[in-house]
Amino acid sequence: MNKIIITFLLAVLPITCCIAKKKSAINATLRGYPSGGINEYHFHAGKAVVRGRFTNRTERGFSTFNVTGTDLFSNQDFVRTINIEPDGSFLELISLPHSGWVYFDGADIPPAFIAVGDTLELLIDDAGSEATISGSGATGEVNSVWPRLETQFASKETRTPWEGMKREFMLEWKNRKVKELDRIANAIDADTIAALKGCSNYAKDVLKTSLLAMPLEQMLVALHQWWWRTRNEDGKPNPALTISSGSFFDFLSARQSYLMDNPLMVFAADGGGVINNMEFQVLNAYLYLANDMERWSKTTDSDELSNYKENFVLPHDYDPALHREMLDFDKGQLVSVADYYKMCSDSICSRFGLDHTGFMMQLCLLHRVLDFDFEGSDDWFLTRKAEELAGAIPQFTAPSICHHAVDVYRRFVIEREGSARMEASVSTPGDSLFQSLKDKYAGNVIYMDFWGIGCGPCRKGMLDQRTLVEQYNGAPVRFLYICNEKDSPREPSEKFLSDNHIQGEHIFLSPDEWNLLTNKFQFNAIPFTLLLDRNGNVVEKNVPPTAAKLDELLK
Repeated sequence: MNKIIITFLLAVLPITCCIAKKKSAINATLRGYPSGGINEYHFHAGKAVVRGRFTNRTERGFSTFNVTGTDLFSNQDFVRTINIEPDGSFLELISLPHSGWVYFDGADIPPAFIAVGDTLELLIDDAGSEATISGSGATGEVNSVWPRLETQFASKETRTPWEGMKREFMLEWKNRKVKELDRIANAIDADTIAALKGCSNYAKDVLKTSLLAMPLEQMLVALHQWWWRTRNEDGKPNPALTISSGSFFDFLSARQSYLMDNPLMVFAADGGGVINNMEFQVLNAYLYLANDMERWSKTTDSDELSNYKENFVLPHDYDPALHREMLDFDKGQLVSVADYYKMCSDSICSRFGLDHTGFMMQLCLLHRVLDFDFEGSDDWFLTRKAEELAGAIPQFTAPSICHHAVDVYRRFVIEREGSARMEASVSTPGDSLFQSLKDKYAGNVIYMDFWGIGCGPCRKGMLDQRTLVEQYNGAPVRFLYICNEKDSPREPSEKFLSDNHIQGEHIFLSPDEWNLLTNKFQFNAIPFTLLLDRNGNVVEKNVPPTAAKLDELLK
């Protein structure tokens, strides 16, 4: 009898396994995607034309608007200013770090895709705040088709995933999003998306990637919001509501080829959101493991070394005394920078079930290496950044990553070492405006805060700085709060400043003046801050002022 039962189970088992396998089948790869219509050169920098016209133009006091975006390889914002002729027309040849989606500051135009080598055409009804977007090549195709595709595949979910702060609902919402993602993947695999018929392979690749990025970006943003909203009053996570990124993103490994290994994500409509949130959630080992390791020391002083205790990376140059001291503190073992980044990559792969360091991981590691904003410019810093890049190179297998890594570092060195080839040496209207602001407060330490009345972090920063502003009242320190009068009208802005006792100098710029400065400093989001020494040199960007730093500059 037992033999009969065992024989029956052995016969049925393959059938049930096949059924289960069919039920949970996931497309690991998608047929015909990528098509090959986008090659390596499409990831490089180049020129594009922006042209068009404002019709029914109203008198709004501006003759420029900005095309803004992010270089998704270097993680740096870019701003290109477009001049508007008196008749409302405009025509500009602009440089792009790579093809991708751009935004428009100072004009009511939705985001648009623009490919290097193409022409982007805009027809803006200034009175009705309506815009028609078209263009040549893939630029025209993508901008024509994407609004229909986005509407067709947009989520019908009406509740926020953190509604009621219920962990079970959040996870159910995530599972529904994964199903949305799989429906899109299945439609791409089966080639059943009617709106794509007749498009070039280039445009199809951009549009398909934008569809895949849409639910992925929503899941990434949702977990970010969940983490912040479920913290206790002391800012610590609530254990009862904690959701680990490893469990939340358990779907990534089975879809690795088109979510994690896909260079086309830099062309997606939500590509910037996907990459930014990937960097701070899924791939944050590159950002935060560095906090646990003192990568190298500049000194052989025993007292200073004793503060570090452990976890040293090999110094960039060999000093026998330093080497011995570090080995003593680290129990006789040091690692190279390359080994350290390999440890980070292996940790990420293990946590999320990935089998290799794919494009998305390489891109976020590149961001880590190219983080120049909050560092100095001395020789040691230049050497350290070179060592970080050299240590990351073994991880870089994607040609586009290698290209941008070398190109961005080359430009960084040119800027920091003051090469005669720097285009920045050419004076622009933005330079003149910035100089006039500095001249008015010459001889002072200057803190410039570019803010807006509708920006919550801007207002909070100004409120937090009130004590510091009062502390340096009478000292040669000036706090300049600068806003765009178009977006921050004087009456409500001045009421906020007065009601909250925001001291300092309050400067209202015209839209054109604002565009000149955003172009000069290449920022497209606020708050944006600059700290200048008493000689008018910029010493820090986007770093909150401290008494210690101000005192240092005063000396």
